[in-house]
Amino acid sequence: MEEDPVAAALARIDALQGYRLTLRSQGSGGEEVIRYSYRPPGYVRMEMEAPYRGAVLVYRPDTGKVQLWPFGGPGSRPGLSLRPTNRMVRSSRGHRVDQSDVATLLRNVQRLQQHGSARLLGPTTLDGQHPVQHVVVEAEPGRAVHEVARYDLWLDEETLFPLRVISYDRRGERLESVHLEDVELDPAFPPDHFAP
Repeated sequence: MEEDPVAAALARIDALQGYRLTLRSQGSGGEEVIRYSYRPPGYVRMEMEAPYRGAVLVYRPDTGKVQLWPFGGPGSRPGLSLRPTNRMVRSSRGHRVDQSDVATLLRNVQRLQQHGSARLLGPTTLDGQHPVQHVVVEAEPGRAVHEVARYDLWLDEETLFPLRVISYDRRGERLESVHLEDVELDPAFPPDHFAP
């Protein structure tokens, strides 16, 4: 593992041509389950499984717009064209689709690390089977990034891709727990995947 595991993970992710995964997020707003796809320089596709099963949204950086199909994917009906700041396309925690990629998350972790410290707790296994490195990034007292004062990250031992991220506030209370499952790196996306 590199001396700075967060910077190493970010460098690996920045070198990817894209990824696809299932995102499970648990927080005060309940559970969200999303089939998530990303391709540089910022194309995002989210297929909702919970709580809004069937909804699909696509963000295109070339237009700066989010296309939303609330009751079924593209082709079922014309989609709504919205700005990424619109409440209809923000998560229960206020996350924006145009700032939802893993590199953005790791940049937030780095910002917290600049005003605190990072500790590598060492190799372990996630769910008793997947080899990972557990990294804790904590801000110095009184500091936070978007309410977050601590991140716990579990990075895949081989790829350094985050597989679990838990964020905590200044009081040490859990804000959100995110599990990244079924991760595919550099997948071959269909031609219309981000341009339905």
